[in-house]
Amino acid sequence: MKNQLIQCNFVIKGLIPDQVKLKKKVWLKNGELLLEKKSDELHAYLLSDNAHTFNNEDQIASYLKFTCLVSNNAPDLEGGSRIWLNSKDELGKKPTIHITGRSVLPEEAIAEIEKYAHKFIMLIGKLHDKYTNVVSENDFIEIAMDYFYEAEKKFVYSNEGFISAVISMEALFNEGPSDIKYKLSLRAAFLLGLCGIDPFEAFDKLKDFYNKRSKLVHGGGTLPHDPDRYLVSKYTRRSIIIFMILLKDEKRRNINKNKRKTEILKEIDHAMLNNEMRNSLKKEINNGLKDFKLTIPRTFEGEGEDGNYRVTAW
Repeated sequence: MKNQLIQCNFVIKGLIPDQVKLKKKVWLKNGELLLEKKSDELHAYLLSDNAHTFNNEDQIASYLKFTCLVSNNAPDLEGGSRIWLNSKDELGKKPTIHITGRSVLPEEAIAEIEKYAHKFIMLIGKLHDKYTNVVSENDFIEIAMDYFYEAEKKFVYSNEGFISAVISMEALFNEGPSDIKYKLSLRAAFLLGLCGIDPFEAFDKLKDFYNKRSKLVHGGGTLPHDPDRYLVSKYTRRSIIIFMILLKDEKRRNINKNKRKTEILKEIDHAMLNNEMRNSLKKEINNGLKDFKLTIPRTFEGEGEDGNYRVTAW
């Protein structure tokens, strides 16, 4: 029996500003995922069939998680209704109606952002396609990505978001039940220091963040406001990217899956003691970071009809 083609209908919230239009449709997932802006909503139409409908939302969410690595946006999905198709050519031509509110942006800002919205989404697609196998092949990175995505959606100045961000770091840097705070802080600070972040500040901040995380999860009450909480997001994002870069390397991918995390952490520990290994790691990481560099404007500002504006689009 031939599988019936299905169009799964979603609306993506928070990927680009509501009022910004896409000048053309965006095709991802080898032509099986279509993104199209209609009114103030970014619609996503996923091609599936009646044998593979259980993980439709996950297929799109995989792209959305990569957004957090190159922007401050943490997009989410709404919807999930299905429509039967006669052929792949009908994808996107039978959308459902989904009505939500809109945010207000100056018309001048909208016009500027629209010049780059398509490029922004294509960058996310390119990153996803290049590194998604690294995530799927390494459970600890997948866990770190999931927790970081939740942290960005909930915002790290909320207790839930803050805890999720620290757990994401634990998933990357811890391989045993002892000395978790020290291992996490030292290893992360070392790697972050290789790409321009102050390692001494990172070491001290991460120890403090871990203490605060422990207080929260063990019922220690609320924490006083800390204006530096945003750093846990900055450190986690960069750490995930670094691990992706390192595990893209074919030699490391050939390590037995069950030993891969232990071996890469051992490599990091040894590089702290060996200048040649340190310099090699630094060069590799900084070359890889070029993939994640946003080559389009992030913030748009100017003078509009209603006064000056400054909008961070992504």
